[in-house]
Amino acid sequence: MLQMDELVRKSMIVVSPRSRRSLFILFSGMIMVGAAAFVTGIVGPEPARAWQIYLVNFVFWTGLSFGTVLFSAILTITNARWGRPLKRLAEAPGTFLPISLGMFLVIYWGRENIFHWIHEPIPEKAAWLNIPFLFARDGLGLVVLTTVSLAIIYCSVKRDTDAMAAGFEANLENPEKATKYENALKLLSPVYGILYALILSLIAFDLIMSLSPHWYSSLFGAAYFIGSLYTGLAALMILAGLALRKLDLGQYIHPRQFHDLGKLTLGFCLMTGDFFFTQFFVIWYGNLPEETRFVILRTKSFTWEPFAWTVLIISFVIPFAVLLSRKVKMKPLAMMALSGLILAGMWMERFLLVVPSLWKGENIPFGISEILITAGFFGTIALCVLMFLQKFPILPVADPLFREYLATARDRNRW
Repeated sequence: MLQMDELVRKSMIVVSPRSRRSLFILFSGMIMVGAAAFVTGIVGPEPARAWQIYLVNFVFWTGLSFGTVLFSAILTITNARWGRPLKRLAEAPGTFLPISLGMFLVIYWGRENIFHWIHEPIPEKAAWLNIPFLFARDGLGLVVLTTVSLAIIYCSVKRDTDAMAAGFEANLENPEKATKYENALKLLSPVYGILYALILSLIAFDLIMSLSPHWYSSLFGAAYFIGSLYTGLAALMILAGLALRKLDLGQYIHPRQFHDLGKLTLGFCLMTGDFFFTQFFVIWYGNLPEETRFVILRTKSFTWEPFAWTVLIISFVIPFAVLLSRKVKMKPLAMMALSGLILAGMWMERFLLVVPSLWKGENIPFGISEILITAGFFGTIALCVLMFLQKFPILPVADPLFREYLATARDRNRW
């Protein structure tokens, strides 16, 4: 096995001080510009545009962050060794979640522009679609899921920092602390998986589906949380590629990880597409005319039909075709490029779900303000990831399955 001091040294290398300062300035600038664009938008002549793009970005980036943490929980649940070098990278976007909680509260101030059923109440759904109950249940759900996410991240990181502080030899001789954290992770991870499905389904029903209150789908929640894991895997692929190319981690992150991540991404690409096809198929097969407006607006109207086909092609068709190739899945640069395409497509898919329910104009409302607000969200999560990985080990150095992974990789002469 590699010397532990060398492993610890490499695990703490993220970027040089100069590069870190440049990235900090860049991401902070994006946040400020995005915030300014949002404030300008909500006090301008078309506040609905600012609020709807804010909601699009909230459901996209929040779902992505929960999705990457779910990957870390899955590694714990399955005792998987192959993905251990990616565990900390998967946990990094989770640091955005406390900020996301604050962003959720901002939506309350835009409720008049977002939830049209406030002005046109539906008596038979009033018990569920009312503002106090909606924000209470969604807020509580997000608090619970965020708390469990942070607990997983804390236990994972604390095990490493304690081992580094005490020295690995002492830590191996006295494993009680490490065992305590491992047991906590084994308890929290399946709980997180269950809560992830339940609470993200609730968010999908309340913040997306309720925008068209006369339309409903029992599969919509599953489509959202599966799609969020799909975007989480794509984001993790990009982080792994950057770690491999920029952080000198080639000894730990190999093409095999990209191949396995590619197989997972292909699976969730198929699942995401399948859920959407299934719910639309039920509408057609069941001949449910009251539910067709949601579909027709997005797939047959002159404004949205080209956009819908674009989403289908770049979110599902291209990834499916490309990920069938083993050679492509073994090439980090190719997988990073494909992951970027997936993220763009899934962001457009969230845009397609939210905006047509709110926007009544003839043209697609996408311009400089939408770009800047989106950049602000991206800058926020990117800055969270940068600061987290700069402060904590980028490799789970005290994870026993990571050490087993290192030994196995050595025996197979992978590096």
